[in-house]
Amino acid sequence: SIACLLLASICLSPAAAFITQAPPQSGRSSRLQSSPLFEPEKNDDETSNDFQGFNPFTPGAKMPTKGGFGILSDNERKQPPPSTPGGQISPRQMKMKEITTELLMCISDDESVSELLLSHEEFLLDQLNNVDAVLEPDSVLTPDMTRSQRFQRYGEVMQERIDDARAPAAKKALGALKDFVMSRE
Repeated sequence: SIACLLLASICLSPAAAFITQAPPQSGRSSRLQSSPLFEPEKNDDETSNDFQGFNPFTPGAKMPTKGGFGILSDNERKQPPPSTPGGQISPRQMKMKEITTELLMCISDDESVSELLLSHEEFLLDQLNNVDAVLEPDSVLTPDMTRSQRFQRYGEVMQERIDDARAPAAKKALGALKDFVMSRE
């Protein structure tokens, strides 16, 4: 008798209408399909396609971005993405990009800049101090360079990047990085 009362209360509840409702017929859409969750996004420009030309199976493929935060110069935009042979991403270049981005975010605070650079000092100086360090294929340094030659080459390349940078904040960030590294020569 309790089971009958329980069954009757379930059948009379509003949820019962949903549970016992027949599946939608072809040609008709269900309430779920017509909910805002499944509607296409409405943009001012209906013809925009954020994924146009993007192939996720192409090594080094990147989606076009809007804005351009993080682009320091025209030359860097033209360079291929950080990678090593076989299309693998270069961990060192990713770490450098992360440090550069952090540097750009705190560039107006000299104390934060100093703390950031000091916290990454070992990483920043590794390939300059350690002549036996494994170099990336696209490195501006070569295995036959002495420590002194590596610092000299680093200074030259950084000055070129500073000169090519368009944004004042980028010039300042690159300058701070160069000054910090060169002070350790």
